[in-house]
Amino acid sequence: MAPLIVGAVSVATARADGGGWERLRATVFTTVGREAGLPHPIAMALAQDSDGFIWAGTQGGLSRYDGYRFRTFLHQDGVPGSLPGNVITALVPASGGRLWVATATGNVARYDPATGQFQDFPEPQGTPARGGVLSLAGDSKDGIWVGTNAGLEHVDATGTVERQPHSDGDAASAPGGRIRALLRTRDGSLWVSTVTGLVRRAPDGTAFADVPLLDAQGGAVTDEVVAMTQDGAGRVWFATVRSGLGRVMPAGAGMADATTWGPARLMPEVSPQVLGGPLVFCLTEGRPGEIWVGRVAGGIAIIDAATGAVRTVRHNPLTPTSLGDDSVHALLRDRAGTLWAATNLGVSRTDLRNDAVDTILPDPAPGNGGLPDANVLGIAITPDGRAWLGLKDRGAALLDTTAGTITPLPGAASLPPGGVTGITSAPDGGVWLAVGAGRALFRYDPRSGTLEQHGFPGANVGPIIYGLADGDVLWFAAGPLVRYSPATGTATVFRHGGDPASLIDDSVNVMLPDGAGGLWVGTRHGLDHMADRTAGTGAFSHYVHDAADARSLSADLVSTLLIDRSGRLWVGTLGGGISVLEQAAGPDGKAAFRRLTMADGLPNDNIGTLLMDGAGRIWASTADGLALIDPASRQVTALGRGAGVAIPAYWIHSGANLPNGGLIFGGGGGATVVHPDRYGSPAAPPPVAVTGTRVAGRPVPTGTMAAPIPIRLNPGDRSVEVSFAALDYAAPEETRYAYRLDGFDENWIEVDAAQRVAAYTNLPPGSYSLLIKAANRTGAWSAPLSIGIKVRPAWWQTLWARALAVAVGLATVVALVQVRTAYLRRRRALLEAQVARQTRDLLAANERLKDLANRDPLTEIHNRRHFMELSQAALAHAQAANTPSALLMMDIDHFKQVNDTLGHSAGDEVLLAVVDRIRALLRRTDIFARLGGEELALFMPDTDESEAAAVAERLRRAVGDAPYTVDGAGVIAVTVSIGVAACAPGAGPLKDLLDRADRGLYAAKRAGRNRVATHPPA
Repeated sequence: MAPLIVGAVSVATARADGGGWERLRATVFTTVGREAGLPHPIAMALAQDSDGFIWAGTQGGLSRYDGYRFRTFLHQDGVPGSLPGNVITALVPASGGRLWVATATGNVARYDPATGQFQDFPEPQGTPARGGVLSLAGDSKDGIWVGTNAGLEHVDATGTVERQPHSDGDAASAPGGRIRALLRTRDGSLWVSTVTGLVRRAPDGTAFADVPLLDAQGGAVTDEVVAMTQDGAGRVWFATVRSGLGRVMPAGAGMADATTWGPARLMPEVSPQVLGGPLVFCLTEGRPGEIWVGRVAGGIAIIDAATGAVRTVRHNPLTPTSLGDDSVHALLRDRAGTLWAATNLGVSRTDLRNDAVDTILPDPAPGNGGLPDANVLGIAITPDGRAWLGLKDRGAALLDTTAGTITPLPGAASLPPGGVTGITSAPDGGVWLAVGAGRALFRYDPRSGTLEQHGFPGANVGPIIYGLADGDVLWFAAGPLVRYSPATGTATVFRHGGDPASLIDDSVNVMLPDGAGGLWVGTRHGLDHMADRTAGTGAFSHYVHDAADARSLSADLVSTLLIDRSGRLWVGTLGGGISVLEQAAGPDGKAAFRRLTMADGLPNDNIGTLLMDGAGRIWASTADGLALIDPASRQVTALGRGAGVAIPAYWIHSGANLPNGGLIFGGGGGATVVHPDRYGSPAAPPPVAVTGTRVAGRPVPTGTMAAPIPIRLNPGDRSVEVSFAALDYAAPEETRYAYRLDGFDENWIEVDAAQRVAAYTNLPPGSYSLLIKAANRTGAWSAPLSIGIKVRPAWWQTLWARALAVAVGLATVVALVQVRTAYLRRRRALLEAQVARQTRDLLAANERLKDLANRDPLTEIHNRRHFMELSQAALAHAQAANTPSALLMMDIDHFKQVNDTLGHSAGDEVLLAVVDRIRALLRRTDIFARLGGEELALFMPDTDESEAAAVAERLRRAVGDAPYTVDGAGVIAVTVSIGVAACAPGAGPLKDLLDRADRGLYAAKRAGRNRVATHPPA
């Protein structure tokens, strides 16, 4: 019986550092490129604007990133305000969300979010053409210094361009010719690198002074500086074409704010020989005291400023979370601590703030500090504090956290194939290994290096998947429970039998001493307790899941056990989360458990391993990351990618407490090490920014986070869409959102990261405020962003028009009364009929307006808001009538590919055709709506689960069995995935029905799309 993994496998790349954890822990990247909207794979420049957006300049346009998608700006001939050129070489932020942009063709422009346009600033008249711009540097006054192929320029905040005068023979004049790199240090100095050397202009000065370039012995060096940066200590670091890296030290004791400087001195610790080559693109400071060096073809070199030690981060084609490419053109550390790298294959980022969670990843190459195997099935800590790892395919390995090494077990190649399914540390220092798929038992003696096989388990038990050292004996989970004596080679087997007090099932997963002489035993069919494990009587009491008892064990498949500081037993299960034993079994044989599940904040109900840290807190590995639990309050904090957890899937009973207080969990794809003493509360939720606004389908400027531009809808503008994002790049997929149109919506509308659009159609005239907020992974909400929306009335909706109509009517009546009273009497009946007819027409017109406000403008089916109202009313009626109801969530498969490849017009045709096919099969009582994008919903009264599943299958076949003919694109195939949820008469709110149908939809997607998945009630 093999161990059970609790999730999917994900791997990343390791980085080799100076020592200890720095050598072991990986640098985990997320790379985004063309799949996220980047216009060209080669990114050349990076910047973060004042709102927090990340800008990437590429060889094919400029893009702004919000954590989810790139918004791209391109040059368009004949379009004023478009990007002046598509090959971007440098970016520098300005105030108010503005951005300075330089291009390879010599353009310098400034983007203004208030207009959504670029203003170009050409070179001064009468001066040689720039020929190209290689570098930019801010001047602290919203202006910019520009390094061109024709010299140095300055553009002030008003847009005045000045070429700095160069005079041959005057060393104090501005440098002429090609400018390679610019840097403005915190003291106000301007540093300029040219093909002839490095110069500096003092703060508020006009003259430039040479900065001597020296080797380590003080000898003059002739070379060209290609990149510069200033670290937090005030030092200026530089890279040269041929001679490696160096730095300029500020003079005096106050190094960080010094105004005098020494020479530029090369460092032999980071020579080209050490770096593996001379060519460097860029420099920046990552963590304090770490200089990150982006290389032409060698990835990233990271220099410890204190010791000079160098480690390298490179692309690994076998590891999706490695650096995107080894050619790194630009580096940026944003204000939150995320490090960005512009590469030849997109933009990579890694969060430098997470030091509480480290990741150890596979790298079979010797000496790289990586795991020999991607799967860590078990972990054992020997009495001397060393950690031994049981691996799936490569035997076992010793993890030395002090030296930062992982050493394969000597003689591992001679072990039977099938992996180490169980690894156990004995009090004498020996390590017991269940190998060969658990069918062979070996003991390794670390002191002598001998590897000895024992005769157990034999043929009368199953494979060993877990072991527990208990004094001179070993307990094994080998199908039944086994007590093995290594000294005598004898084994006592405890099996399930006819005796009610026998083992509940021959499927033991885990064991744990109870602290009072007994033994807890977790199986696949419940939890057992042996009162006296020394006597070995084999009498067990049983604890199983009872669907009718909320205080019973949450699930029968027990995966891990732990006893906390208060002596309480914690039981981890697969499928039921965690059960905490709060009351021992009474005379009736029933115990009371407190359950912790996803409803309480667990990231997943499949639990791999439970561990307790030095402060008594409980940590759980799950099928979707880690969880931290306060045993007193039972408060659960989920830890995912945002907390630095790069491996979401963990094996059961693969975890251990390290001697230094850390915790290690083994998973599919590597191992996660938690340093509980470093863990703090998650950062406050980030503020929300508007990423795009469309009025009647037309894009309009959004403004900035501090000053969003109010939205105006003129008569005839029937729709408004506002997209938004919280600019947190650590794990944007974990962010949740809510919005409310004040003056229209009664409640907040919550959406996940995939539905970040607030859309409204046919709003009545008036003034509104759109409020948007975001929540981090702990559920803390940000302050709402407020955007004004004003809907102007048509002329016939204005007060004056209505008043005029009334006045005209009254005047007409008076005149008619005075002139022809007798005639009015005769015509009274006709006029009354006419008034009645006009009243009916007006009521009908109002009803049409109301219907338009409740309909999706494209498909003319119900919109999301009206669907929620109608479905809630229908569900209430069904509950009152004691009849069942069902809800279908439908999503057109790969719809984004239709839009991306054939265009949005083709996508609209496909969506209309799909809606027509579905609508043709519906009853008059069914409620059909478009929730947004390609997502559709159907509420069916008086329908149980089996009927709903049958309807869903008919709809799926109706959509997918016949192809679609699209103008200009030919015939295409379209399918749909459907999630089904039903509720019995009188059961459940609408939100529960929606959530279950949505989970069913996700299940259908994960199962391969073009299918129906039903999610029953809990």
